[in-house]
Amino acid sequence: MSICPSGVPRVGRPNVAICYLLILLGLCLGADAGKTTYYDSPRLPTTLVPFHYDLKLLTRLENSSTFGYEGAVNISFFVHKSTDVVVLHANDFSIKLGKIRLLEWNTLNKYEVTEFSFNRKLDYLIIKVDSYLKEGRYYSLNIEFGRRMSENRRGGYFLVYSTDVVSQQKSWYSLTHFEPRSMRYTMPCFDEPALKATFNVTLGHHKRFQSFSTMKVVSVLAHKEMKDYVWSVHETTPLMPTYLLAFSINNLTCTFSQTGGPTPVRIRTCAKSSELRLTTFASQKAPLFLEYFEQVLDMVLPLNKIDQLAVEKYPTDAIENWGLVVYSSDLILQTDEPDISEPSRFRLQALQLISHEIAHMWFGNLITVAWWTDVWLKEGLTGYFEVLGIDHLYPRLGRRILAKYRETTMMHEAESGGIFVSIKDIQANTSNKYAYQKATSVLHMAEGMVGNTTFLDAIHRYLYQYALASATTDQFFESIQQASDRAKSLPDYAYVKAIMDTWILQNGYPVVNVIRNTSLVLIQNHFSFNESRKEVWWIPLTYTIQSEQNFSDTRPKAFFPANSPLLKLDVFVPENDWIIFNVQAMGYYRVNYDEKNWDLIAKALSEDHQSIHVLNRAQIVSDALFLWKNKRISWSTALNVLKYLVDEDEFEPLMALVVGVTNGFWGVSPESSMAIAKWLSNAGKWYAEFINYTFDQLVFIDNILESADDTSVED
Repeated sequence: MSICPSGVPRVGRPNVAICYLLILLGLCLGADAGKTTYYDSPRLPTTLVPFHYDLKLLTRLENSSTFGYEGAVNISFFVHKSTDVVVLHANDFSIKLGKIRLLEWNTLNKYEVTEFSFNRKLDYLIIKVDSYLKEGRYYSLNIEFGRRMSENRRGGYFLVYSTDVVSQQKSWYSLTHFEPRSMRYTMPCFDEPALKATFNVTLGHHKRFQSFSTMKVVSVLAHKEMKDYVWSVHETTPLMPTYLLAFSINNLTCTFSQTGGPTPVRIRTCAKSSELRLTTFASQKAPLFLEYFEQVLDMVLPLNKIDQLAVEKYPTDAIENWGLVVYSSDLILQTDEPDISEPSRFRLQALQLISHEIAHMWFGNLITVAWWTDVWLKEGLTGYFEVLGIDHLYPRLGRRILAKYRETTMMHEAESGGIFVSIKDIQANTSNKYAYQKATSVLHMAEGMVGNTTFLDAIHRYLYQYALASATTDQFFESIQQASDRAKSLPDYAYVKAIMDTWILQNGYPVVNVIRNTSLVLIQNHFSFNESRKEVWWIPLTYTIQSEQNFSDTRPKAFFPANSPLLKLDVFVPENDWIIFNVQAMGYYRVNYDEKNWDLIAKALSEDHQSIHVLNRAQIVSDALFLWKNKRISWSTALNVLKYLVDEDEFEPLMALVVGVTNGFWGVSPESSMAIAKWLSNAGKWYAEFINYTFDQLVFIDNILESADDTSVED
């Protein structure tokens, strides 16, 4: 009998001869593609819904020749529609096909497995049974599995090691990284984000190791057959998708901290013993972020512990597994530093990473995406609250991070041709970091559009409605719409979904051209200024004039509709007053003005640059550089605007200059480069201070996102 689990071949009735046969899923690449297949859709059938996994897994780490694991999983599921076929994910590990058992709960009736097949392309294990599973009934499926282990992270459950500084000896331990869809390479499962279940995890290991998982260990039992082995039994998890489950067998050493309040969360921060003292920073900061988010979000997590592992050679910056966050050790471990008003850039990097992963406990874990096209939502919201967390500990630093996200992402869009926020294939997208930074910027714009109080009300509604469930982009927009309707934050014609869809489903961003006449004439273009581009946006328009200088009101005074490339505004602007659009640069768009308005802005900057909000100064610097590069304004106009920078001492405008010069001047001519260099050098003392101030103290590292891994549904 031929058993060839590749492609979609059909395998005959199992018999005693194969009861103990281990079949490596995904072998036999040359199998006949013409054989029968039971299922070839990219999504699992909706006939079955899993709700609980009992996982028992033993890991061998004592000898490199026997590195591996073996286990059994019992999956409980509900039948929505009668079927005689069970389709689930499984690939790249061994299964004891003859030991697969399917049982109905009520009658304890055992179903005989009549056929197996594998769809290697879609990672499916397809099991046919001898009679139909009945609609409305509960069943359990038991499968034994295992494989050798290596450092290959694709397997989902893999090996890493730490090196002793003195002896240079390697200490091996195991880790998981299932997000977005790698559990299927470790064990059989229903590996889709909306298919939530609870998990009972029992991990077997040598007694010199310890067991970590999503939930805490409640008991340790001796292994009855293997000397010096134990079973670590973990608490049952909350409802969660497969990709958030995590476990590790290791001998790391931990520091302890916890949150305050009536329901404290215990936090262990762990690293190899020689680096334990470097875990203090993360151990102290994580509870502060956790407490702050619980307060702001008005929702306590269904967790009593969170472990933080600092791991050498980890393949991503971090991953936000629920209850078990894993960081790359070189990013999270920090030496002791004096407590100063602003952290060093390395500490800021670690702060962003911790804040980001803790925020993921709500956005991405408590509420998960229904499908990966909505991954921008969890990453965008996490980025938004990451910044709030930083700003809570270090006021104004959050504002700086948001400003850099906006500027660097806009420059990247111009260089790459544009970014879609909502993406179909998270593994194929090479601009994940910038897509998530853009998502955060767009959500920041939404906050400005409806107001901070209304936006937080929408977040609360969203959390209370979808906690421990999955949500879609449209459901989140509906939460904003309901909060906005209640507060009357938007005009009747402005619908949140219609507005936001233009920002997440279209490539790039607009440039708003402002022409002063008897009225204001506004024209929107795609940033590429390619007339063949048909994208148009619903743009929330905020503005102020020189005689008002109202930079505190970020609520839209009008909307540029997406059904017209031109808009007239009946706004009176005194002849010698400037008008500035996009108050505090909360909108994700650029603004170009006519020559007169640019001159008035340049004059105001030269005479008293602080009369214009610092975030709008940064926007003006960035826009002037971009528009000059794209030949939309002359160099004399750009220079007239930028020359005030010799007196600038705030981070945001200087950051915009650095980003514009380093990332914005592609192909700039040598003559222009020399002119810029001479102009900067003429600033003398300011230039030296600027270089030190900007690069040594305030240049932020790129945003840390792990969760999406190189898939990256990191942080």
